Amino acid sequence: MRSPTYCKRLFTVGALWNWGMAALLLGLAAFSLEGLSWFLNDIPENLMWFHICMGLVAIFGLGYYWVAQDVRRNRDIIKMGVLGKTLVVVLIVPAWYAGQVTTLGAAAATVDFVFTVLFVDVLLNTPA
Repeated sequence: MRSPTYCKRLFTVGALWNWGMAALLLGLAAFSLEGLSWFLNDIPENLMWFHICMGLVAIFGLGYYWVAQDVRRNRDIIKMGVLGKTLVVVLIVPAWYAGQVTTLGAAAATVDFVFTVLFVDVLLNTPA
């Protein structure tokens, strides 16, 4: 069983990671498309979908914050997080190979992969 302190810290860091990435990438999109090119090689002309995606990243961060408050009550949010972070990795890795995403962008997806593994560990080692 994972301790409540471990889970609180893990999901708080997960929330901060999501909020930080969303804020960074939205800020770069708003103020410096050149800065956004640190993460993306193909900057779309219309950023509406990018803004929606980053908004969802921030909302997932809110979910991780809720999980940090009560892991047992919010197990379904952990499952959503595992699916969401897995999707990020599944989409970013091929985009990196195709040259659409920079190495820094792919590295950010690697962090999501680590969170996926840690979230699955909590699901498996924390009773419902």
